[in-house]
Amino acid sequence: MTEDLLRRLERLEDLEAIRRLKHRYGELCDEEYNADALVELFTEDGVWDAGELYGRFAGREAMHGFFKSISQTVMFALHTAFNEIIDIDGETARARWRAIIPATFKIEGSSVPYWTFSGYDDRMRKVNGEWRFTELRSIILRTGPHAEGWQ
Repeated sequence: MTEDLLRRLERLEDLEAIRRLKHRYGELCDEEYNADALVELFTEDGVWDAGELYGRFAGREAMHGFFKSISQTVMFALHTAFNEIIDIDGETARARWRAIIPATFKIEGSSVPYWTFSGYDDRMRKVNGEWRFTELRSIILRTGPHAEGWQ
């Protein structure tokens, strides 16, 4: 194989690995809720940031605490990530996504269906051949109870 062909093949494999990383994040948030496995998707110095609504957590320990506590409030969620734009620069990457997240929140003892419309702006780094988040940033555009809609 030519060097150019090998580079192109590696790029395609990296793109697929980044997609799988993002989809594994959603799977762990939803179906298998597992704070231990979630933090393993991040580098040691990784950051999870959802702005004013949910906060910013730097480092695996801080993220783990948040992931454990949010599971007491979010009874159900279905994270989606689509319309991705992925840029790879050697061992680092940036990926932007769109997301629609239906969820059920526990609010004052009741289960309330909610919608979240957001984007993601993620940074990743390849560590020992595996892609990990260095920053997962959720940009929440709209949110609201299902019954009331959103503004």
